[in-house]
Amino acid sequence: MNVPQQNKNTEVPRWKFVAFIFGYTILLKLLPYVLYNMGMDVEKDFAIYPWAFSPIFALGVFGGAMYRSKMNALWLPVAAIFVGDIGVGLISGHPEWAFYSDQPVVYAAFALCAVLGYALRENRSWGRIAGAGVGSCLAFFLITNFATWVGSTIYPPTTEGLIACYVAGLPFLKNSLIATTVFGGLLFSPVAIRQTSTQEVQPELIPATSGN
Repeated sequence: MNVPQQNKNTEVPRWKFVAFIFGYTILLKLLPYVLYNMGMDVEKDFAIYPWAFSPIFALGVFGGAMYRSKMNALWLPVAAIFVGDIGVGLISGHPEWAFYSDQPVVYAAFALCAVLGYALRENRSWGRIAGAGVGSCLAFFLITNFATWVGSTIYPPTTEGLIACYVAGLPFLKNSLIATTVFGGLLFSPVAIRQTSTQEVQPELIPATSGN
């Protein structure tokens, strides 16, 4: 999906669809806590998102690639996490579940998704999109599991403990890769992006390919 620099048309997000994905991301984060409060036997704090099957990585990469403002691209995935965390605290009645020790690391790792999306601002071929999606999942996996190991009382502070921590996170990595493939394919397709004349678009919404 290479976009010529001199094209009279440009690509802009279908904002209603992006908003739907944003809302779905938040609801998915809250799902274990809602089910737990309904009396279901759910391990509510087993992952940041249920089975790690979330659009959050694809959403971050998409923002980095499509939004002219790099700051807007950075806050999009972080805002989804923050709103979800607030919801967790309200639903569970436990503020400590909404504000946890690894939170800055988690937020920074999700913001990194947008940074990787910056590489797609001039060339959004499917190969590059796939590379950014895989890179965001791997980066989050490596960063957050390392942080978990550093502050853990379960894994010993040894190389073996670090390896065990990463091994325990592999099922979530697999599901993150599958989810990012699915949602990335949707977000970078005509389902979420439309062709339009630059005259129809507000300057702050013009995609990254028309300027930094």
